[in-house]
Amino acid sequence: MDQSQAISELFELLWQMRKTMHSAMQQVEIRCPQGQFFMLERLHLAAGRGGGAAVPVSALAEQTRMLPAAVSRSLRQLEDAGLAERIPDPEDHRRTLVRLTPAGEATRRAAEELLRDYIQRVIQRMGEAEFAALLDSWRRWDAVMRRELPERSGASLPTC
Repeated sequence: MDQSQAISELFELLWQMRKTMHSAMQQVEIRCPQGQFFMLERLHLAAGRGGGAAVPVSALAEQTRMLPAAVSRSLRQLEDAGLAERIPDPEDHRRTLVRLTPAGEATRRAAEELLRDYIQRVIQRMGEAEFAALLDSWRRWDAVMRRELPERSGASLPTC
């Protein structure tokens, strides 16, 4: 297979995997309103890394590699659903922290259980060694892709 064919196959495979994961996530969305599992999980992980229950909104944006405006929109949806809350930073009143509410943590845990169950079945069918090799390849692929990204402020990007 030549490189052009391989790239076309990659695009097709990525599209198919996106559709498959979307189908799997529909199970999770039963427990997680408005498809917010990703942000609930990222908020949970970010707060854990910081050693506390709350994390600065700016740190969450950095860790998710999302624009601050997009993070704020997602957080607003979580707040409206009663799953997260913003609080003033007790050490710096200019900063805002965000944390999961007890309902948010319970929702995240229930949704994560459903998704973990599905992924564990996939891993069993695939085999643990093959899955570990796949994860390693994905990590390398992601690292190389990030290095090849143009700087946002620098190069002009084509539009569709």
